[in-house]
Amino acid sequence: GLHRDSEPALDLGEEAGVAEAAARLAAQGPYQLIINATGLLHGPALMPEKKLGDLGLAALQSVFLANTFGPALLLRHFTPLLDKRCGRMGLLSAKVGSIGDNRLGGWYAYRSSKAALNMLIKTAAIELARSKPKARLLSLHPGTVISPLSQPFRGANAARPAEQAAADMLQVIDSLGPEHSGSFHAYDGQPLPW
Repeated sequence: GLHRDSEPALDLGEEAGVAEAAARLAAQGPYQLIINATGLLHGPALMPEKKLGDLGLAALQSVFLANTFGPALLLRHFTPLLDKRCGRMGLLSAKVGSIGDNRLGGWYAYRSSKAALNMLIKTAAIELARSKPKARLLSLHPGTVISPLSQPFRGANAARPAEQAAADMLQVIDSLGPEHSGSFHAYDGQPLPW
């Protein structure tokens, strides 16, 4: 597990550090499975927007850094480490990032950052298929998980334990073949609309 305090350290806001972490781990590869479980919805000075008037540049930048820009750097620097025979990389997205499923509105920064992440994954999967046709990149919706991310919201009452969510997503990853690379799936295996 890589994070800001791990060895090697990984800070998604520092491109050189992401590249260095990948370079340091390359000798231990190729990797059959890489999972990115980062995400930002709220923080001490940040809550999801309920209306356009709540939108602000600082919040957009913070949310996109964690949910889109950092994972894009992971795609760039870590997909070369995937095993060409069976490598899989799953990145946590969110159902609320589905443009086709958006019926409630709000949460502008989070929704759009996850929709952008989905596009990055789809686009990278097309490129990856040329050099590693058996590898796959997957956009995954974990459901509502008992975590600090979901705690302030009413859906937290229906949240599942993190261990169950992780087991469900691993099962989905294992069930999807190379033909599913670039797709968006929920924790129960159901494909989600873009």
